[in-house]
Formats: sequence, structure tokens, C-alpha cells
Amino acid sequence: MSEPTEQNKNEGTGPEDAGESSDEERPRKPRKRFEIDIFRAWCKSCGICAAFCPAHCIAFDEEGAPVVTDEDACMGCGWCEIHCPDFAISVRPRKPKIVQDED
Repeated sequence: MSEPTEQNKNEGTGPEDAGESSDEERPRKPRKRFEIDIFRAWCKSCGICAAFCPAHCIAFDEEGAPVVTDEDACMGCGWCEIHCPDFAISVRPRKPKIVQDED
């Protein structure tokens, strides 16, 4: 039996070969958005939340306290919330805005 060549390895593995449509044809789901709340009364400014945030949504202000810098970049992983020793941070899905028609 012969070894598969590089060309043979990749044959039949694309989305068009599996009966799926390509990314360009599929409609995209709207990305979920999240709210990050920091409870100042409980926070001791240890910096763990900012250290664990993979999207770099949390930074420090001039006093060394954590602040949310880019809530739209939050992917809702919850690493900041899980690792906070003071339970001073929460991440939850944003509620959709209700738009009312003015007639």
C-alpha cells in the first residue's frame, strides 16, 4: 500500500465535498454581546480579571482598579468571573434593545 501524497490527503475534505456550503454562502448569525459588571465595593484590585481576559476587555485605571475598556470585544468566556477571588465581577449576555416605532 502506498503512502498518501500531500495532494491526496487534502482531497475530499473541503466544505463543498462534504455537501456543505462555503462560508460565503451561509448567512451569519449575529454575534452575542455581553455585559461586564465590576462591583467596586467587593473588588480589591488584584488584577486577576485583566490577566485572564483573552480579549483584553479589562484594563486598569490610574488608581490600579480594573475597568472595562472594550465591552464589545467580550466573548463571554467568563474567565474573569471564574477566577475573581472576591466574586466582584459578572459577565452576562446583553439584553436586546427594544426598538419602538414612532407613528
